Amino acid sequence: MRTVAAAALLALTSLMVAPAAPAAAVAGYDSLYQFESAFLTMNPGDTNTFSVFFANTGTTVWAAGTATQVNLAICAADKVTCNVAGPNAAWNPGTWLSQTAYTTQSKPAVAPGDFSAFSYNVKAPASAAASVYRFNGDLVIASSGTRIHPEGYYQEALIASGAPSGDVTAPSDVAVQVGSFDGGPTNNDVRVLFTAPAMNPTTTYDIQRSPGHCGIAVDSPGWFTVQTLTLSAGAFGAFNDLDKAQGFYCYQVRLKNSAGAFVYSKQVEATVFGSGSSAAPTSSSVVLTRDGGNSGILDAGDEITATFSKAMLVAQGARIRVVDSDCGAPANQSAPPATCSPQTTADIVCGTNASCVLSFDGLTLVVTMTAAPLNVVPGNPTSVQFPADITVVSGITDTTGQVWSISTSADRVFGPQGQ
Repeated sequence: MRTVAAAALLALTSLMVAPAAPAAAVAGYDSLYQFESAFLTMNPGDTNTFSVFFANTGTTVWAAGTATQVNLAICAADKVTCNVAGPNAAWNPGTWLSQTAYTTQSKPAVAPGDFSAFSYNVKAPASAAASVYRFNGDLVIASSGTRIHPEGYYQEALIASGAPSGDVTAPSDVAVQVGSFDGGPTNNDVRVLFTAPAMNPTTTYDIQRSPGHCGIAVDSPGWFTVQTLTLSAGAFGAFNDLDKAQGFYCYQVRLKNSAGAFVYSKQVEATVFGSGSSAAPTSSSVVLTRDGGNSGILDAGDEITATFSKAMLVAQGARIRVVDSDCGAPANQSAPPATCSPQTTADIVCGTNASCVLSFDGLTLVVTMTAAPLNVVPGNPTSVQFPADITVVSGITDTTGQVWSISTSADRVFGPQGQ
């Protein structure tokens, strides 16, 4: 799942690349996407399971069997219209909660700060054609159907071979390699390779690329056809996508069936290292985009957005150490904190007291506080007062392993809201 898009090679991780979600829609209720199971590759007739995890970041306990129960509702392709039957009703093996909801919370009670799985089975119809099938949803209050925090959740199932119809199918073995395939000094070329299905006639295959992580809608306008190959049945096909800038790239292969509709392969991701500048990554902007907790201090519900000079990676347990304004505000946005004693110093820890989510291109990091930061040195008062100055970072690097350089960043200070 992605709030706007998501990774096709998703493993269970809370560090996905996703833009910030809109604010809570119902007083007392709020949620935050945590992680999900991988997208599925299935054959017609197969049964499998999707699971997605959401945290309760509101103030109301989600209690099953009561008016505060929370369901994972079915949403239409627009991701706005929910509590509908949706386009994939035929995939319901008879275990979905209702015609308009996949499932409900797996825990009987989900207290604020806790999280729960929402799991449901899907069964590919025996007549399913080769394609990618998307399951859109969002959390709703069971008693009213009101969405509590629209986040645009979705997961996808790929039918690679399709039902027996004599029509074309997408390649099932698409893969990528990164190296120097043009003889240059840098491993900044991506090779896409696959085998044309043995039952296909001679036909054309579009190799498509989109910037950022995989998990993108197969028909997104972000896809660009980099090469079209004409291959006979069982033939090997490959294309070298040369001289790519440092970052993440997603590839897929598509072809048209007899009805003129596209069928798609799985998506595969390539990471290009070392082709960009050797300079350490810096932040050009760090902004408190939401002061969602107690006004003026860093605590649960606050959201910080950082923009970087190059694509970044965030490790589980990454830390951002901040010093507050007990001694006054920094001289400017790139300056170190003012000094005095005592002065509050605290740690934001990804996965412990914050959710840290990168955008698809790796250039924007959204940090959503799920609890107060961990005090390292308590000041007076002990809470982190805005503006807060970032002083030390660990676990947030560019794709070559260089750590976010705070001392050379144009902006390292955030707060109050909007600054």
